[in-house]
Amino acid sequence: MKRVIVSLIFLWILWIISFLGINHYVVSFSDDKLIYGIENLEETRVWLVFWARVYSNGIPSPILRDRLDTALKAYEDKKIERIIVSGDNSTRYYDEPTNMKAYLVDLWVPEEHIYIDYAGFDTFDSIYRSNYIFSVEEIVLFTQDYHLKRAIYIAERLWISAQWMSTDLQDYRDIDYFERREMFSRIKAFLEIEILKSQPKFLGEKIEIL
Repeated sequence: MKRVIVSLIFLWILWIISFLGINHYVVSFSDDKLIYGIENLEETRVWLVFWARVYSNGIPSPILRDRLDTALKAYEDKKIERIIVSGDNSTRYYDEPTNMKAYLVDLWVPEEHIYIDYAGFDTFDSIYRSNYIFSVEEIVLFTQDYHLKRAIYIAERLWISAQWMSTDLQDYRDIDYFERREMFSRIKAFLEIEILKSQPKFLGEKIEIL
């Protein structure tokens, strides 16, 4: 019995060390790389807006609205020319990317300058598909700090040339929960890239960005 207890303690310590070590490794890719302020961006043709929660009435949650508003500002300042909105459209009752596009169109972004990725089910899928489906080799990734660190890691490990900018425009009510969840998401991203050599759930035909 004593050996079993010792083994369990050893495995628990090993898990904690691995958990913290992988998180540190993923975060290290973003050291001194976060950009604040649209004026600090280099001009890049395309940027990727990651999904977040959309309410049942189609209105973006505060986190998603800040991502879209930052995209709009960069577009208006001519830092970017085209926008990919990537999100979950796995059921007929929930459609993130279409609502994201509608939000930008309502703010006078021309519809033909917005491209929809309907199968961006997670950060890995969104970044992978931006290159595979849309043939994007240079991109701007815009999201909040807590999420941006993982996005930077994924882009660099997939050899996609990217700029990255924080979209933290306010204090978010559930940020502590998001940051705790993100630690587990980094483990998932590490396994997908380093161990499993994963591909997105869906790929599909190429789409040309005009």
